[in-house]
This record gives sequence, C-alpha cells and structure tokens, in this order.
Amino acid sequence: MKTVCTQILSLKKLAFLLTLSIAFFGTACNKDTDATPNEEAITAEESIALVEAALVEGAEGLTHEVEDAVEVAELVLAKTLTNTYCGLGKDSTLVRSFDRPRLSGSYSTSWNWLLNCDEQEIPVNLNFSRKATGSYESLRLSSDDKAESDWVLDDLVFGTEYVLNGTYQRVGTQASKVRQQNTFTSTVEFTVTDLSVGKVKRRINSGSAALLVVGQGSNGESFSFSGTVDFLGDGAATVTINGEVYEIDLR
Repeated sequence: MKTVCTQILSLKKLAFLLTLSIAFFGTACNKDTDATPNEEAITAEESIALVEAALVEGAEGLTHEVEDAVEVAELVLAKTLTNTYCGLGKDSTLVRSFDRPRLSGSYSTSWNWLLNCDEQEIPVNLNFSRKATGSYESLRLSSDDKAESDWVLDDLVFGTEYVLNGTYQRVGTQASKVRQQNTFTSTVEFTVTDLSVGKVKRRINSGSAALLVVGQGSNGESFSFSGTVDFLGDGAATVTINGEVYEIDLR
C-alpha cells in the first residue's frame, strides 16, 4: 500500500514539473518575441544624407539660398544711386535643372524681396524670401520636396561681408537607396545665426545654425532629432547630431 502511494506521488510530481517547464519556456519565447526591435524608420546614414541635401548648393539647398539672396542684394545695391528699389517689394520666378555625376534634379523657384533704406535712402537691410518646388536624386536618396525661407541681409553697404539671419525649411518625401532602402516623409529646418558671406566670392565664411528634423517612415514609426551646423568657410561645414560630427562639402 505504501508503495502505491509513493508511485502516485511521484507521478503527480513529474506532471507538475512538466507543466512548470512548459509554462517557463512558453513565457521565454514570448519575451524573445516582444524584445524584437522595430525596423528603423530612418538610419543614421539616411539621416545625414537628408540633412546634407538640404544644405548643399547642388540640390538647391541652403547654400544656394544664400547665393540667391546675395545676387538680389547686389542687384538692388547697383540701383541705389537713383534709389530705384528703396521701399519697393519685388519678385521673380525661374526654373533650374542640374545634372551632375552624383546629383540631378529640377526646381521651380520664386524670390520675393524688399530693400529697406533710412531717411537718406541709404540701404539698411534686405528682406529676402524664397520658395522652391521640385525633386532631386543623389547616390543615396531620391526626393520630391518643397522649401521655404526667410532671410534678413545686413551690412549691405559697409564692410567686406554680408551678414544673414533667418530660417530655411524643407518638406518632402524621400526614398533611400542604401541599407533597408526606407521611404519616409520629413521636415528639415535650419535656424541660421550670423552667417557671414564674402562680398567678392559670394561664399559662406562663417556662421552657425540650429537643426531640427522630424518625420515618419513607411512602417508608421516616427523619428525626430536635433543638431547643429557650423560653417567653416571654403565650402566646408560640420553637422553634429547626437555627439557625432559629420563633414559636409557644401559645393
């Protein structure tokens, strides 16, 4: 009789251990499944490619904005002897295409500007705004986007440099050509402080900008990051994002 009881207890103990083991491994599997990370909405390489395109001259980025603003400033300053432009708002529209070994695209661009003068009709500063709509394709991204900017140009008459302050925003849809080949929508915004541009070569010599990027990947995941841009002169700049520094050729 004692032998039968012992056998029953042993069978019950075995069944309990088996049930516990199944529950443990089932839970572990669920944890492994839950721990699987979501696919990235945008990679680090795609992020810097997006910011780079919004900066460089070749993709109608911020650098080209600056060149357009300086071109308008020189145009209106050439007319100051007869004060043709003081206090008058003007606008212009043009279409530009580009086809380079690493970059191609086309943009329709409109300019608006207003020359502000003092009581003696000496130019004080220039308000310049620009809108552009189009697309570009680089080695790493293709993009359909639009851009808007607002600038104030100071030191029009005196000194060897123009000084620009303003904002530049680019909104669009991009398709990546690298790694996971993500597609995403994005907004890239620069707030620019004391950007110095030489009056002879029209090149950026120094200045800085705060960077903000927000967007959403095709997988529904949102992304956002901020950073800074330092303009070093000679067509060079650095972008700092999350402590990582990237060198950018603005030309």
